Amino acid sequence: MRRSSSRRRFPAEVLALGGAVLLACPDASAQGRDPAAAEALFDAGRAALQAKDYDAACPKFRESYELDPAPGALLNLGDCEEKRGRVATAWSIFRQLARDLPANDDRRPIAQSRAAALEARVSRLTIRLAPGAPADTAVQRAGVPVGAGSLGSPLPVDPGEVQVTAAAPGRKQKIFTVQLAEGAQVELLVAPEEAAAAEGAGPALPPKTAPQEAGGSPRRTAGWISAGVGAVGIGVGAVFGARAIGKKGDAEAYCDEDNVCLDQGIKLQKQGVTAGTISTVAFLVGAAALGTGAVLVFTAPSSGQGSPAPRATIGVVPGGAVATVVF
Repeated sequence: MRRSSSRRRFPAEVLALGGAVLLACPDASAQGRDPAAAEALFDAGRAALQAKDYDAACPKFRESYELDPAPGALLNLGDCEEKRGRVATAWSIFRQLARDLPANDDRRPIAQSRAAALEARVSRLTIRLAPGAPADTAVQRAGVPVGAGSLGSPLPVDPGEVQVTAAAPGRKQKIFTVQLAEGAQVELLVAPEEAAAAEGAGPALPPKTAPQEAGGSPRRTAGWISAGVGAVGIGVGAVFGARAIGKKGDAEAYCDEDNVCLDQGIKLQKQGVTAGTISTVAFLVGAAALGTGAVLVFTAPSSGQGSPAPRATIGVVPGGAVATVVF
């Protein structure tokens, strides 16, 4: 992929995905332009890319593009970011190229096909304020502010560990850590720490509650946890069940009417059997846990003040399915 055969410039924009920031230079009149240095960095980036030293190659392509925003540098940067696992960043770069390159540029279809191939692998994180969180809560994801317009929207994030913080006046900042797999769809409820007691007001007294039958609260909590585990198990079963059906269908292309199959067909059949077994076990375990949870919840003694305020946790299953457990 050459650095440039078209001098088309892209508009200024900032792409923030999972903490990585890509700066696109604005126009030909921008200060700090250095085409010679950009060319040298591009060549060094290509050498590092061929040596599979992606951590060295990607910054060189990025800086080359910042010094002289040639489409070829950006295309190589997208390829490099994909190879080192930053799927959302690479997907966004290819989408930018597919959108901004001229229709007659032979790199445009390459960018379009690369973006389409990455679409299903992009993980997305939806951040919402938890019930009771102050309206002026400031949220950041990997150090990048999450504005009101972004809250509640599934935003693309590179896979791996992501830290989200929530802070508000008069409250301590709270840190949430989420581990994202490729293609995962995760929802996270955030809120800052509870407000501390006023200085000099003396120790806070515990709230008065009506007598509660022993074991009521733990039993209900255990029920919700068991139900959550069951939901995750059913989700896993559904994912592997779909995978088993897909493998079986793929194998048919390599088998004749007498079910005599080529090696690829036999391999696909075995993969389908394995996925089907996992699906069955996951369904059985999930159904049992869900049933146990329902029994514990509905038979738990109720307290005079009601159950504790709901909290949320997230569970990610293979293939990108998500179960949100409330307890």
